[in-house]
Amino acid sequence: MQSVTSADEARQAAASGVDALIVQAPAAGGHSATLTPARPLAPVRLPDLIASVRGAVTLPVIATGGIATAADVTVALRAGAQAAMVGTVLLRTHESGASAPHKAVLADPASATTTVTGAFTGRPARALRNHFTDRFDPVAPAGYPALHHLTGPLRKAATAAGDTRLIHLWAGTGHREARVESAAETFERLAGRV
Repeated sequence: MQSVTSADEARQAAASGVDALIVQAPAAGGHSATLTPARPLAPVRLPDLIASVRGAVTLPVIATGGIATAADVTVALRAGAQAAMVGTVLLRTHESGASAPHKAVLADPASATTTVTGAFTGRPARALRNHFTDRFDPVAPAGYPALHHLTGPLRKAATAAGDTRLIHLWAGTGHREARVESAAETFERLAGRV
């Protein structure tokens, strides 16, 4: 499988012989799967991206990026995806390995806005806006993984201190749907069984 963020990337992946595509919309939390990290992500909705990829290649599609509710899953499947994949909505589950400060800030009304930033790692990633993204995103070089290693000790110390102003708070646009529950309960909700 290959992660892609556009129809062009899907064509490249198909030409390389992959069996399926993980189609990631820019609403996804964390690092973008883009093959061109120096180019800004196109602002495309997941259903439109799925349709575009399905029009370009015949490979099976797993949809991801901004999926946080049963309705989101339904929309992705109706757009032509064979499956839906989630990430951010699992961050507050009992099984999550996210730090306590990260889990807490996902529910904090003061942390409502996400942004795509390269400030922490030098590669585009969606995170909750904080002091670090506001201060350093405008000047951050596209230098993954060097920037990731450079900021690593600061992020680790900030996490230990609970200072969410300096932590990479990866989160997709649906982060408000992340709940304190078991992952199984989250999947039941996403399947529309609750």
